[in-house]
Amino acid sequence: MKQWPLYYKDFLTVSNPKCNVGVCTLWTPKDKLTNQLDKKSFSLAGQLYSKRGINFILRNVLANPYINRIVLCGADRSESGEALIKFVKKGIDKKYRVIGDKKCEIQRELNKEAIEDFRKNVEVIDMRGEVDTKKISKVIRGKVAGRNLKPWAKPRKFKETEFHAADKFPSEKTAFNIRAGFVWEAWIQILRLIMKFGSKKGMIKIGEVKELVNVITVIEKEDPYDPELPGIFNFGKRDLKLYYKDFFDSSKGTESYNYGERMFAYPAGVPVGDFNSSKNQRTANTSTPLGIDSKLTKVVGGLDQLEEIYEKYKRYHEDRGLVVAIWNPWIDNVKEGWMAEEGGKGKAERAGNVPCMALLQFTYRSKKMHLTAYFRSNDMFDAWPRNAFALRKLQYDFAKRVGKSAGYLTTISNCGQIYENNYEKAIEIIEKFKDRTFCMGDPRGTVIIEVKGNEIIVRHMSPDGNTQLGEYKINGRAEKASLKLMDELIINDVFSKDYHIADIATELSKAEWCVKNGVNFIQDRDCSELI
Repeated sequence: MKQWPLYYKDFLTVSNPKCNVGVCTLWTPKDKLTNQLDKKSFSLAGQLYSKRGINFILRNVLANPYINRIVLCGADRSESGEALIKFVKKGIDKKYRVIGDKKCEIQRELNKEAIEDFRKNVEVIDMRGEVDTKKISKVIRGKVAGRNLKPWAKPRKFKETEFHAADKFPSEKTAFNIRAGFVWEAWIQILRLIMKFGSKKGMIKIGEVKELVNVITVIEKEDPYDPELPGIFNFGKRDLKLYYKDFFDSSKGTESYNYGERMFAYPAGVPVGDFNSSKNQRTANTSTPLGIDSKLTKVVGGLDQLEEIYEKYKRYHEDRGLVVAIWNPWIDNVKEGWMAEEGGKGKAERAGNVPCMALLQFTYRSKKMHLTAYFRSNDMFDAWPRNAFALRKLQYDFAKRVGKSAGYLTTISNCGQIYENNYEKAIEIIEKFKDRTFCMGDPRGTVIIEVKGNEIIVRHMSPDGNTQLGEYKINGRAEKASLKLMDELIINDVFSKDYHIADIATELSKAEWCVKNGVNFIQDRDCSELI
């Protein structure tokens, strides 16, 4: 009993180990309730933030089976209390999941016999939401057993659960943002994200892929004429030159399409009479298909879209319509691409492919020419690096033509995948750079922290450090001063990067500690240097 409780002893209030009542305050701070309870009336008290914590309630109670009542009170913000009630009422299934709550799993090291003993002998009194200590005390008094209390079983301990890396990790599901100076730096971060958070999908004719939705990547410094190639790609400078030639070739040859054709010789939309939509099929059978004059169904040589947006730019530099359409709905929607049937009775031969890149948009802002590319689908291992270099070249060339410098290249890969046959290679590259953080300066600025007397002062400065953008203050002796000041900075959108938030949060915590301990604070100094 001296070693009890076995788990989270420092976070629990241990009172009378041989009492039969335990108190679980869920998300409500236990001290706010237990400080007003009779210490002899309960064995121990603690909180239950997560459903996983149910395992440690089981382990602690089974190690001290005097407890046969658990009073459940306080705020149930994560439904951990609900899961505990379901566990006691319904038990677990074959996969050790609580019946009625698939997200709550009981550790397999706890054998089913012990689990059932707990369910039979321990009553959970549901007072969720209650924080009135008088009402809680009254219930506890009614549940406390007399002096002749006996344990309902022999004390039991169980093996520790071995940690196994998860196969699947929760994530934000869409909009994964990456910012880097060079293509290779961004690529490694892309591989990390997809291999860790990507959902496994089965694709027709391809097999399994890991995929993320909306991988948004910004490249800031890459020079396509002198690219940074650190030896991790399966191509070199000579290969890139050949890729550029194909990428910008306006003749598709025998292929279904190429990007050069769509940019420099965009094909006219031609009603093909074999639509997916029954409405379009009916309209196509009229004398004037979809209202298009049959004399205008061809454009000799195709449309050079770059010439058109160049003329737009000359008329108005900040035109929001400097858009190059790669996707051709007459071909790419109607013919369905490679997923369509290839020929057959009563059906025409269909296209063998459709473009992955669907749209480009040039934007002139802050005296620089930026480029955004939208991909409906993107092979992020093999295709994305080459695509990025080629797009950067397109951006450089167009910027030079209009007498400006290239700004940011942004790619939006709606379905960003890594194919199964590249999993092993991706993991090797990730492992090679496992300690690399790829930190960049925050484009929203820098933060200077200073302590004057008891006051913590934060100055938000421009990225070059020359202009003060904002100022925030707090008394460093206030309760949770650094947290309150950090909340104010976040509310005012001072940060754009997680690691910047982490750095400043650490510095503010140090500043608060220094104020409360009478130590001189200097930003970015190690704690040992301050003492």
